[in-house]
Amino acid sequence: MKTYNEKKLLILSFALFFLVMMVFIVHSVSFFQLSDQAIFGILFYSFSFIGIFFISLTSNYFVFKLKKEILKLKRMQDVDFLTGCPNWIKFKRDVETLVKKDQTQPYAMIIFDVDKFKAINDLYGDQTGNEVLTAIARILEEHLETNELFSRIATDNFSVLMKYKGYGQFSQRVEKLIHEISGYSPKFIIGISMGIYLIEEDRDIHTLSDRANMAKRSIKDNSQVSYAFYDDGMRHSMMIENAIENRMEMALRNREFEVYLQPKYLFSDEHIIGAEALVRWNDPKRGILPPNDFIPLFEKNGFVKKIDTYMFEEVCKLLQKWKKEMDQLTNMIISVNFSRLHLENTLLPEELLAIANRYHIDPKMIEIELTEGTVFDNENQMVAIMNHLKASGFHISIDDFGRAYSSLNTLKNLPADILKLDKAFFTEDNARGKKIITSMLNMAKDLDLITVAEGVETQEQVDFLKEKGCDIAQGFFYAKPMNVIEFEDFVNKKLKSA
Repeated sequence: MKTYNEKKLLILSFALFFLVMMVFIVHSVSFFQLSDQAIFGILFYSFSFIGIFFISLTSNYFVFKLKKEILKLKRMQDVDFLTGCPNWIKFKRDVETLVKKDQTQPYAMIIFDVDKFKAINDLYGDQTGNEVLTAIARILEEHLETNELFSRIATDNFSVLMKYKGYGQFSQRVEKLIHEISGYSPKFIIGISMGIYLIEEDRDIHTLSDRANMAKRSIKDNSQVSYAFYDDGMRHSMMIENAIENRMEMALRNREFEVYLQPKYLFSDEHIIGAEALVRWNDPKRGILPPNDFIPLFEKNGFVKKIDTYMFEEVCKLLQKWKKEMDQLTNMIISVNFSRLHLENTLLPEELLAIANRYHIDPKMIEIELTEGTVFDNENQMVAIMNHLKASGFHISIDDFGRAYSSLNTLKNLPADILKLDKAFFTEDNARGKKIITSMLNMAKDLDLITVAEGVETQEQVDFLKEKGCDIAQGFFYAKPMNVIEFEDFVNKKLKSA
């Protein structure tokens, strides 16, 4: 198919105009001696050719402008509207061309994003967020060498194709790049999570980006590590994660997630006063799966919110059953874990109270467990939610206290009832750890907090914690987590033998 060429049409138009003028000059000598009909014919054809010329010239001009606009639009399709850098479409095209042209040059595919970019927008405004993205594009442009590429994929996600000349030199370049990005703003440090795939035989752009993304996801939200290289183990893990994600909704509908209960004992008289509800996945093919096999993934994809709510409702059902059928268990307080992701929902207290009311359960029979990291990552909103939960009648505990860097001033203001101590302080025979536990227990008493030691495994730990005034014990020394039927039988036997 022939393409339109405005240059050829322009030359043809000028030639046509020149021909008309020559005809007019040749006939102009005898112009006045011609008949009226001949003069009319000459003028008609002359003006017709001139008209055709100007129409051709005008149309050619507009076609030329149109082609310029089309070319401009095509260029815009290749450019990120915010930063002015290449976009993902152009990056993919250029990468495929470059890696196929020179297969002797080793390359690495890099995918990275900004940690907690939404928080930057929320705290400092969208304009500051846009400035960060533009600055990253500028730093990448300055940092990269000839035949290296980069693009903004979307939002705060960037891709880079970088030459690989050995681990040492490559790591230095990567670390320098991360350092420049993190130090861009005087107001805050910009953290990034970067995944790197060293390109081997397979050079399909989608494979390259998928594997770099796998490496990135392996360190996401890990403040100690900024970049990771892809390995085949990540692919295996990703396949397992995909299999879990493909089944999780159906598993929830099929009620494959079950409540397991680990008893809690009073140190003073070793009576069972309650239990912690722990989730187990009873998979028809793989059997009982522990939470470490799926909860971290559910935390990442947000499904944990459904699991937490499901577990809460299952506990309410269980308490209702005990209320009707088992008087000896009606005083058991059950604790239920809630992920930090629930902090996004300011209506959480109303929703939990509605579920408890549906099963006619007094909220004081349920303890809401929140990890220490949850509390201090979202202090203002968390305090508001905790106040609302407590006003509704629920007990509130801070789980794994001492694992993260605690703000004692913040703890003073939290409306918590219970402090669960991180077992790391008393599982080893460490004098400094024991001093820390002693100080925590004394502080908890001063704040009128009930203390729970979870992970208790030895008689020595029991003796030490009891001596130092810890209130409640939970751990394998007393009982392992068990399903509901086992727990009911276990408690009944304990009560009969008492």
